[in-house]
Amino acid sequence: MAHGASAAPRRGPGALRAHWAPLTVGGLTLLALLLRLPLAHDSLLGDELIMFQIVHDHSLSEVWHIVRETEKTPPLFFYLNWAAIRLGDPTEWIRAPAVLFGTALIPVVYGLGLRTVGRVAGVVAAAIVTLDPFAIFYGTEARPYGALACLGALSTLCLLEALDTNRRRWWAAYGLTVVGVAYTHYMGIFVLLVQVLWAFWVHRDRVAELVIVHALVVIAYVPWISSYVLQQQHSGDEATRVAALSPPSFARFADIDVRLVLGHPFFPLSEIPGRVPVAIALAVIAVALAVAARRAWRARDRARLSSRPLLIGLLAVASPVGVGLVSLRPHMSFLLMRNYAASLPAAALIIAWLLTRLPRRAAAAAVAAILGVLVIGAAQASQPVHRRSDYRDAAAWVEEHARPGDPVVQSFLLQGDALGTAVTINFKHPHPTYGLNGVDQAPAWERGRQGAHVFVLLGLTGIFKDTQHLGRLAGPDNRFALIRERRYPGMETVIVGEYRYLGD
Repeated sequence: MAHGASAAPRRGPGALRAHWAPLTVGGLTLLALLLRLPLAHDSLLGDELIMFQIVHDHSLSEVWHIVRETEKTPPLFFYLNWAAIRLGDPTEWIRAPAVLFGTALIPVVYGLGLRTVGRVAGVVAAAIVTLDPFAIFYGTEARPYGALACLGALSTLCLLEALDTNRRRWWAAYGLTVVGVAYTHYMGIFVLLVQVLWAFWVHRDRVAELVIVHALVVIAYVPWISSYVLQQQHSGDEATRVAALSPPSFARFADIDVRLVLGHPFFPLSEIPGRVPVAIALAVIAVALAVAARRAWRARDRARLSSRPLLIGLLAVASPVGVGLVSLRPHMSFLLMRNYAASLPAAALIIAWLLTRLPRRAAAAAVAAILGVLVIGAAQASQPVHRRSDYRDAAAWVEEHARPGDPVVQSFLLQGDALGTAVTINFKHPHPTYGLNGVDQAPAWERGRQGAHVFVLLGLTGIFKDTQHLGRLAGPDNRFALIRERRYPGMETVIVGEYRYLGD
C-alpha cells in the first residue's frame, strides 16, 4: 500500500453484529414465508368458512352490514380479504392478507426489539415468532389474529419513534396503526391501553402530541361505535357458547400462556411440541428469569417505569391479564388462545431478552434450546395429521366419481353456517347436498332408491377420528352398499364414501 493511503477501517464485533443482524432477519423473514405458504394452500376450515361466506359475492357495503349484524369483530380484515379474493381463486387468495401480516411480523418484531431490548434479543425474538406454531397457524388463517399481532407490535414501534423524534410522520404512522388495531379486533384494546398509559406516564413532555393523536383516533373510530353496540346486543348467545367451551380456570389460563409461544392453538402441549420439549423450554426460561431477578436484586437495579424492557413486559401480560379479567364475568369467558395474539410479539421479545442476559455461553445454549423446541413444534405442525383437513381433495374425489344428480350427504362438522360449506365451496359443478342429521338426509336416500349413487362425507374430531368408518352406514333401511371409501387425515379426519342401492 502506498505511503499516505488510508487503510480501510476494521469492523469490530459490534459493527459485525450490526451488519449481520438485518441479513439474519431477512433470512428469517424468508424462512417464515416458506413455512407459511404450504399451509396457506390448505382447505378452508372453521371460522374461515364464515369469512368466505361474508366476503364472497358481496359488495363492500354489504360486507359492512353483514359484519355489523352477524359478527363480533370490526370490519377491517374482512375488507382486506374482500379485496384479496378478487386476485384469483377465492378459496386460496382469501389467506393472502394473513400470510402478508404473518410474514411482516418478523421484521416488525426485530425493529421493536432493536428499540427496546437490544439488537441480539430482537433477532432471537424474530426467530421465535418465525418458528412458533401459533404464529405460523394464524399467519395462514383467513381471520384477523395474525394481523392483530403485527399491527399491535407496529403501533408500539411507531409510538417509540414518535416519542423519540417528535416527527409528524411518526405520529401519523402511530395514529394509523392504532386505528388499524382498533378496526381489526376488539382484543387489541389491552395492548393499546398499556402502551398509551406508559407513554403518558413516562413522556410527560409529549402530552400535547399524545392528546391530539388519540383524539384523532377516537374521531376515526366514531363511525363504528354504533355497530359495536349492535354487535354486543346480538352476541349474548355466542358469548355463552364460547364460555361453555372455554370456562375460566387457572389451569386453562396457564396452558394458554405457554402455548402462545411454544404450542399450537388446536393441539395440546403434550402433542405439539411434546411433554419433554415443553419441560426443557420451561426450565430454560425459569432459569433465565431467576438469573435476571437475582442480578437485579444484587445490583438494586429495580426496573423503572421509563424502562423500555419493562414496557415490553407489560405488553406481554396485557392480553392475558385483560382477557382473564373480562372472562371472570358469568357466561362471558374469552379464554381462547387466539385472543392473546396482540401480546405475542412482546412475549417473544421478553423471553429473548431474558435469554440473552445470561452469560454468553449459557445464553447461546438457552437460545439454542428454545429454538430447538420451536423447530420440533413447527415440524410437527406441518405434518398432515396436524393441518387443516383436505376438503379440496375430498370434493375432487366426489366429482371424479359422481354422476349428474348424485346427492351428497355431509355431517354437521363439515357444514359450517351454510349446508356443506367446507366441501361444496370446492365443487366445480353443483350437486344436491343434504345434512347427515335426522330427516334432512331422507331425500338423498330416496334419490338413491331411484338409481342415483349417494356420496357421504363425515368430519370427525377427537376420539372419533380413528374409530368411525362409513361401513357402519347402510342407508335408512340397510339396503345400500358401500362401493368405495377414502379417508383424509387432518385436524378433522374427513371420510368420503360412495353408496349404491341394493334393491328391494
